[in-house]
This record gives sequence, structure tokens and C-alpha cells, in this order.
Amino acid sequence: MLCKFFAAALHSLTTPALLVGLASAVALPFSAAFGASRPDVKSPSVVVLSWDQGKILYERNADEVRPIASLSKMFASFVIDDECKIDWNSLHEMSPENREAARGGDSSKLKTGWKFSVEDLMHAALMRSDNRAFPALAEACGMTPLQLGERMTSRARELGLAKTVFAEPTGLSPNNVSTAHEVALMLQEVTKRPRLQAIMAKRSYWMTAHLPGGKRIQRYEIRNTDRLLQSKDFSVIGGKTGFTNLARYCLAVAVRTVEHGDLGMVLMGAEGKLTRFADVRRIYQWLKKNNTVAALNGIKQPNQSRNSDAPLKDASL
Repeated sequence: MLCKFFAAALHSLTTPALLVGLASAVALPFSAAFGASRPDVKSPSVVVLSWDQGKILYERNADEVRPIASLSKMFASFVIDDECKIDWNSLHEMSPENREAARGGDSSKLKTGWKFSVEDLMHAALMRSDNRAFPALAEACGMTPLQLGERMTSRARELGLAKTVFAEPTGLSPNNVSTAHEVALMLQEVTKRPRLQAIMAKRSYWMTAHLPGGKRIQRYEIRNTDRLLQSKDFSVIGGKTGFTNLARYCLAVAVRTVEHGDLGMVLMGAEGKLTRFADVRRIYQWLKKNNTVAALNGIKQPNQSRNSDAPLKDASL
């Protein structure tokens, strides 16, 4: 029996962050649209958005609230860049408070007493995910990490991100939470900032540390934690990785493809370090195989209310 189409009603969006123009409609059942196959995605919370067409191409528990780890740094960069009128060439001395704010995270190359430019600190935060960088940047802007977290939450509300909360900028706090949908919308806003986007798209960068005494400098190279920058299938516009024991492995990445244009992908809660990157490749191959963008049958509104206690499920659109 042939499936009947439902009439789709487009809804206008009312918040600035939802500029992707996502609309609401009911799709044909997955089997009718693409057959039985679907991407073998391992991450428990996923969303894939077509930024060019303003449509959700794939989602899995995308409105489930979860800790987001260092994906927080992406939005911290947005707030600092937007609100802190500071010279990116100015130097900031790393303080004991910066070290304390990063306690419990990975080892840092931003040593107490060393001075770094604001630009270098932004690179350290977004590329290497150094947990001392944003406490230092907050300090340079006259804020504590907690105050920066409050500003981040306020800006999230202004952008219509109702489920996003930041306790501080590093992501070490389990109280930094969001959803895959809302992180994807954050990612889109951040990559609109040219100097932030350029940092996130770099594979490597040379840091310059000004050592105590002011007469010596030390240069060292940092590398981006986003392994997709090495991909030959697509170019990476920008992205951020994240991990804590509670959040597990997370990834937010925007890619530019020949077949599908610009895509925003967010994957949260993966158990393996490489799983999130493999999931992106599996989703890309699935989109390529099924020509999803051209043949899309239905779309969903990104902030559609769902029961976060519902069991895990796939929603392939």
C-alpha cells in the first residue's frame, strides 16, 4: 500500500540563532524514503543539519540534554570575541588562579608566570583545548570563569537556546549542558566569526611564550584535536572536540562537501575516542549513497519538545 503524504506547514523562526531556517513537516517512513539501510551511528546523541537548505538530515536523540565537555569552549570564544574589547596582540600573564580553574583537566603548556598573547590563548583553547586558556582570557577581560559562564548562559538565552547552561567556560563542570541541536546552532554562530572560524580550521599553530624576566621567549607547536581536518572527502569549516568522563567523547564540526554543501554535525556521548570521527564518515557516506539532500522528503523543527527520558532511538530524515 502506498504511503500518503501529509501536508507540511512551514513555521517562521523567532530567535536569531535559528538562522538555518529549519521548518516543520512530517516525513515518509524511513523505509519508504531510503529503503532499509541507515548509517551505523554509534554515538547516542547526534544531529546533522544542511546549512544551505535549512534542513535536518539525520538526528538521534538530538534534544536530549547532556554534558558537553570542551564543546563549551566554542561558545566561550564567541562571547569573548563579541563582548571583550581587547587587543589580540596584548600579552597576559598566566596566574595561579588560571591553573586552579583548570584543575582536573589534561596537562597544560600554559605555565604559570609565562605570558601569551590573547590570540595565542584563543588558539590554545580552540585547537589544543587547553583548560587554562579561557580562565586566562576571562581574567584578561576582567571576569572570573564563573562570571564568563554566566555571560555564556545569558547569550545562549538571547539566541533562543533554552536547554543550554554554562557554569564555567572550560567544560570541566558537569553542569555545562546542552543538546546536539543547540550545539549545532552554536557552531553555526561561531563559524560566522572569521577569526574564530580560521582558528578552528587550522591543523597546527606555533605558540610564543614570553618567559619570566621578559628577555626570553619559547616557541612550540600545537596541533588541532579534530582529526577530520585530515579528511579528503570534505573540507572542515571549523569544529571542536570534547571529553570528560561523564560527557564521554563529543564532537561539533562544520564541513563543506561537493555533494551536499555545508553541513553542521554534532555527536555526543561516544564511548570510543575515534568513534565520533568514524560516525561523521559513516553519515557522510550514507548521505552520499542516498543523495539525501536532493531527495529529502521531510524535515523537523530543531527545538521540538521531546521527552528526555524516552529510550534511545534513531530518527533518520
